[in-house]
Amino acid sequence: MKILSRVSFFVATICFIVAFFLTCLDVVSFNRNFYDKEYAKIGVAEDIGISREELKETTNVLLDYIQDKRNDLSVTATILGEQRQVFNEKEIMHMVDVKVLYLNAMNVKFLSWIGFILFGLIGYFTYKKDALKNGTEMFLSATLSSVTLLVFLGLYAVIDFNQFWLQFHYIFFTNDLFLLDPATDILIQMVPSQFFFDLVFRIAGTFLIGMIMMCGGSYYLRRKKG
Repeated sequence: MKILSRVSFFVATICFIVAFFLTCLDVVSFNRNFYDKEYAKIGVAEDIGISREELKETTNVLLDYIQDKRNDLSVTATILGEQRQVFNEKEIMHMVDVKVLYLNAMNVKFLSWIGFILFGLIGYFTYKKDALKNGTEMFLSATLSSVTLLVFLGLYAVIDFNQFWLQFHYIFFTNDLFLLDPATDILIQMVPSQFFFDLVFRIAGTFLIGMIMMCGGSYYLRRKKG
C-alpha cells in the first residue's frame, strides 16, 4: 500500500503542476491591464494607426472570442484614417484554431484539478501513516523535474525566441495560418514578437514563483514532521 500511496501522490503532483501552469496561463493571458501596459510599452496603437480606445475595444473582442464569450470576430475600427474590418479571413481562421487550442487546454486544466484531488485522496487513504512524508517527497521530486524542464525551455526562449515561438506553433497547430504578415495583418501588429516574449516570461515567472512558494511550504512541513 505504501508504493500505491507514493505513486498516487506522484500522479497527483503531475496533475497539480499541469493544472497550476494552465491556471497561470489563463490568468496572465487574459489580464487586460497587461495588454494595456504592453501596448503602451511597444507603441502598438501608433504603429497600427488606431486610437487607443478602438485598440482596447478590439482587444476585448479578441479575448472574449478566445474564451468563447462571443461567436465572431467582427469588429470595425478606423485604421490609418480608414473605417474597415480589423481582421481579415486568414487572421480569423487562425483565431479559430487558437480558440480550439485554448478551450482544449481549459478542459485539460479542469481534468487535472480533478486528478490532483482524486489521486491525492487515494495517496492519503491508502497509507495514512506516512501520508505527509510521502506526499511532500513526491511533490518535491516531481516539481524539481518540471522546474528543470521549464528552465531549459526558458533558456531556449531567451537565446532564440523566434525559433522557440515557431516550434510552439508547429507542435500545436496543423497548418501555417499563424504565419502572418506584419506589414498588412493587424493581428500580428497588435501582438508582435516582443509582446509574446513578455507574455511567455510573465506566465513562466508567475508559475515559478508559485511553485517555489509551495516547495518551501512542503519542505517546511517535511522537516517539521521529521
